[in-house]
Amino acid sequence: MRIVSLLSTLSCATAFSVAPSCSRTTQTSSTRIFAEGGPPQYDKIDAVLREAEVVGEGCVMLHMDVKDKDTVTIDYEPGHVVALEIEEVESPSDDDDDDSDSSKNSEDAKNNSGWMRGPYTVSRATADSLDILIKVVGDKSERFSNASPGTPLKFGGKFKVPILEGIQTEEVKNVVLLSTGVGVGPCIGAIEKALSEEYESNNFPPIKLIASYRKESEVAYTDHLNKLQDEHPKSFSWNSVVTSVDGRLSSSTENLEKFLNASSSETHYHLIGNGQMVSEFKEGLAKAGVSDERVTVESYFNHKAAIDNERVDRIAAHFAAKKVEQPELA
Repeated sequence: MRIVSLLSTLSCATAFSVAPSCSRTTQTSSTRIFAEGGPPQYDKIDAVLREAEVVGEGCVMLHMDVKDKDTVTIDYEPGHVVALEIEEVESPSDDDDDDSDSSKNSEDAKNNSGWMRGPYTVSRATADSLDILIKVVGDKSERFSNASPGTPLKFGGKFKVPILEGIQTEEVKNVVLLSTGVGVGPCIGAIEKALSEEYESNNFPPIKLIASYRKESEVAYTDHLNKLQDEHPKSFSWNSVVTSVDGRLSSSTENLEKFLNASSSETHYHLIGNGQMVSEFKEGLAKAGVSDERVTVESYFNHKAAIDNERVDRIAAHFAAKKVEQPELA
């Protein structure tokens, strides 16, 4: 799902607080990784793949269980980032000179006892299981997606702020989750949690999900999201945007009006996925006067892409106009 290297991400992660990733009811052995240059230490937790479920074209949900359920309890939320590992499988050809990502993954695996690793965002979690949605884009993600049930995995670390934790619910009346590609995974987990009895009893604000994809075949979890919408009509709604058909969400005023019509005055926005989309909407919302604390972000890739100022201005004009309207969940 994320194509940046683990070590560069963990170097950046020193800016985040690192919470313990598990509690242990009895003493169990663990290994630690620590790269020179400052990345934080964390325990590695043994896990087993239950299923690599294809949920859309090039989109796979990894369902995994803690191996030692009797002795290890984990505590993760949708939006936490973990280091996820799988043993490398030798390729029939060692000629990786023309594939820099493959070479980097192979070299990192050599330095990690033969285990490939990368940072991935938690979609769902229980005390003894994790779900992580990945995009199949290279040798590492292919290894995860092609793994058989029972394949050993390892994970560890706890980075970033969970999606729901970043929302100041007492100050907003709407929540908008805007995702691209597999960024929808953590959004779905957060939605499920917000719609649970625990959160509904606290009057969690209504949520609108706008999930953007390049092609119709990539759209994931349509039936599940429709079911959630039908069961919670006052608390949740969603739309998919297929850019090959509709154009980008920010490509026209009509698209923005069609999919994002809630008042920006009392709305929290979570932006996740393509770094260019995240940067453009973050900049546009800021220009529209939406405060920083009501915009949370996570970029998966395309971090350095230049923003399109025309799209930024269009976004800003749309949300500036929405500040004078009454909150409304479409």
